[in-house]
Amino acid sequence: NYLTLPVLFLMLSNHYPLAFGTEFNWVIASLVFIIGVLIRHYFNSVHARKGNPTWTWMAALVLFIVIIWLSTAPKVLTGEPKESASAQVYVASAHFPAVRDTVLGRCSMCHAAEPVYEGIYHAPKGVMLDTDADIANHAREIYLQAGRSHAMPPANVSQITDTERALLVAWFEGAGK
Repeated sequence: NYLTLPVLFLMLSNHYPLAFGTEFNWVIASLVFIIGVLIRHYFNSVHARKGNPTWTWMAALVLFIVIIWLSTAPKVLTGEPKESASAQVYVASAHFPAVRDTVLGRCSMCHAAEPVYEGIYHAPKGVMLDTDADIANHAREIYLQAGRSHAMPPANVSQITDTERALLVAWFEGAGK
């Protein structure tokens, strides 16, 4: 049935912050539903011998690309200021000293110019979190990956606590208020 793909996606999406950690999560869920309908239409048409509507695959691919684009929450759509301007808000936050200590203690073992974690030779995705400016410039990613989800650190290798995660959330959501 055509609901299988969207239902599986919605069940698993809480494990993937790029799917739910954006204000466009409802659009992403809707597009996944439409992709499921397109795929089901293709298979129904082929099995009923009513043709081979290959256009459905192209439409599904286009929708998937839109999902990828929306999952990065384009600053053009959100109206978010450039990182350098908004970074000062995060550094000025009352929570920043505690957040800096948490990030330096729990994240910079991998996300540094010279990672010290065994097997990591370069900062993953080039994200370095070993200075105040780096932490402020990556505030949204820290919030999504370590605060709102448990995606970082992987398998909680640095044993970040729920209290520290709550601090990251409070810092990001409270900045500028």
